[in-house]
Amino acid sequence: MEDLKKLFKNRFSDLLESEELLSALLNEVFKRGTAYVVGGYLRDTLQSLPSRDIDFILELSKFKFVDIVRDLGVDYTENRHGGVKVKLHSMSADFWSLEDNWAFKNKLVKLNEADKLNSIAKGCFYNFDSLVINTCNYSYNVRYFNKWKDDKCLDILQRKSVYKNLNPTVEANIIRAVYLKFKYGVSFTDNTLVYIIEKLLSLKYRYNDECERLLEIKQYYPKYNELDDQSFLDLLDSIRKSTKLSNQLHLSFDSAVTD
Repeated sequence: MEDLKKLFKNRFSDLLESEELLSALLNEVFKRGTAYVVGGYLRDTLQSLPSRDIDFILELSKFKFVDIVRDLGVDYTENRHGGVKVKLHSMSADFWSLEDNWAFKNKLVKLNEADKLNSIAKGCFYNFDSLVINTCNYSYNVRYFNKWKDDKCLDILQRKSVYKNLNPTVEANIIRAVYLKFKYGVSFTDNTLVYIIEKLLSLKYRYNDECERLLEIKQYYPKYNELDDQSFLDLLDSIRKSTKLSNQLHLSFDSAVTD
């Protein structure tokens, strides 16, 4: 792998130079704490791809960050999951507070003060999205993403049932898994397969038609537009049929519902 620190530093410096608003926001954040870039922007950097957005995790409460945004007269909205979204010239930026992260706040993932990079990386749902870099000193953690890169096998980093069951983005997680199979031909660990099949059964019980529900949610994510609805359903069906776990879980689920 080419030196990620150098790649990111050059690309991020260019971004800050062209996006004065982002530069002003981060200058104020750095007076109070640290900002980490997570996920897609860092992955795009490694793959020399353009980015349509960038995600930050801040060592700063949401309320303090909103105060910074307001003091600078910046327009913002609240994104789907309680973070702050700011529209830049070339992309959008989403900001999340480390202390308000649902997994850390509910102690589902331990926040190791001595190794926050690894804690944040482990707090990502899928290994494909587990990339994090400190924008102050450019230290980074991409070990779980590298595992995906080596074997193209999508894994949920946490094994705890409570973490997976309480994750608030069930539909988005399933849709992402299907899209990654379409885009990269990924395989799935048993951990991921069990999760997908269990949640499909749960969605079926809750909404009657789990496929219709997923297609409805899919419309909120333009990045998945290249995967048409019929192809999505076909891939989803192939995932169901790829494992004997499906029938076993179906029987267990039906038994639990009728007991």
